[in-house]
Amino acid sequence: MKFARKANKPRYLNVADNLRDGIKSRKWVSGDLLPSETQLCTQFGVSRGTVVRAIEVLLSEGLLQRRQGVGTFVARPALHRMPGYLLGFSETVRRQGRSPTHRVVSESELSRAEALQFGCDEPAVIFKRIRLVDDVPWAIHNALIPLAVAENLPSIYGPESRVTDAAFSLYEVFDDAGVIIDHADETINVRLATEDESNLLMIDRPSAVMLVHRKSFDSQGQLLELIEAVYLEGCYTYDTRLVRTQGVAEINDAATTPQSEA
Repeated sequence: MKFARKANKPRYLNVADNLRDGIKSRKWVSGDLLPSETQLCTQFGVSRGTVVRAIEVLLSEGLLQRRQGVGTFVARPALHRMPGYLLGFSETVRRQGRSPTHRVVSESELSRAEALQFGCDEPAVIFKRIRLVDDVPWAIHNALIPLAVAENLPSIYGPESRVTDAAFSLYEVFDDAGVIIDHADETINVRLATEDESNLLMIDRPSAVMLVHRKSFDSQGQLLELIEAVYLEGCYTYDTRLVRTQGVAEINDAATTPQSEA
């Protein structure tokens, strides 16, 4: 089979260009298994060595991922977070030129005692969703909203709820209702996915996942949302700047000095 070639360019780079164009045109989408090296050799009429070098180019670019004993897959590019800015999942995905949707797994009300297990000291509503990018599972989000907040948001709570709509965005609901998030505290950890998480995200076990725990507040310190999210490993990246100040010695002293009991 003939393929697009550019003059004065090594054959393996021409193969890499064609594979890259196939990914960009969505011939293969995130999570798809690439044809085998043998199939690609036949398709492009080249040697296995040429195909291997072409694949290595796309692996280095982060467009492909290898899974031992399974094959080469189209990578799921990371959602890139900018330091100091709080953007919702849907906003972040759209800014990267892709399509966000979701699927609701469950939704329910929590008593104060049940909500306390998540770090909320008042009754709340909670919904569990699979977040998708270009129809590919990307993350599991547990979104907890205090009942006092949810009761003023018909799109979230009550007969007019739109939570099950595929294009639903919690932050868009907040914006439309004039609910302003002033700041948020976020913690990120890594662990192995559970069996349930592996099934929902359609990944093999064992696989690493990133845990994102976030509490968002208004300017008065009222809790507006609590998010517990499980992201595919490598699909959530964060940039930040660290500054080494002249006060490092003071910081070290404070960390090691015993505190008196109150």
